[in-house]
Amino acid sequence: MPTETLSPNAQEFFAKLDAISPGEVHSDLMSRGLYATDASIYQQTPAGYVTPRTVDELKRTQKLAFDYAMPVLPRGGGTSLAGQTTAIDAIVIDTSKHLNKLEEVNEKEMWARVQPGLVRDELNTMLASRGIWFAPETSTSNRANIGGMIGNNSSGMMSVRYGTTISHVLGLNMVLADGSEVYFGRRSEMDKRGVEILDRLLEIIRPHRALIEEKFPKVIRRVGGY
Repeated sequence: MPTETLSPNAQEFFAKLDAISPGEVHSDLMSRGLYATDASIYQQTPAGYVTPRTVDELKRTQKLAFDYAMPVLPRGGGTSLAGQTTAIDAIVIDTSKHLNKLEEVNEKEMWARVQPGLVRDELNTMLASRGIWFAPETSTSNRANIGGMIGNNSSGMMSVRYGTTISHVLGLNMVLADGSEVYFGRRSEMDKRGVEILDRLLEIIRPHRALIEEKFPKVIRRVGGY
């Protein structure tokens, strides 16, 4: 149950969240402390964490957080080196416990569909017999989650030859701030809302194209991450 150190808004939020994911919601001081650090030097205590069992639970968690104006922090292995998986007063959504499945493999087209909490090395262990390999190889590959690798655009020592994570992503099913789901990938495969979001993003970027091309470093491993 929520502790007295949380705001009334946060306490009400956690009470309702526990009805969505019973047994998977934690906001006691010890649990908050466990998620206050990652592999970086930073320490920021969240409001609590949830380990959703299904995508539907994840979407409902996000929608509830939106309604209560609670900051949301997706997290997997917590291997980030710059504090990306720590945030004060946020609700951490940890996908590593349940949303860690290999959903589909297409050997002919050489792709796999995975959930964000799947560990990179575990994915490659399952793909090995099929002759398929997910190339990005971070130093933390035995615990780094695919979702986090995408968020950080992880690389590794072989990235000069095989590219960074984004070089191997064909499409993403994304949960937006309001809890709705949208697919981003090839424009021809995206629905109306996804195309509208993409076009709006391009509208923001295009006026600054010359400045971006002038100032952004011309390097292969330009991985700004979050």
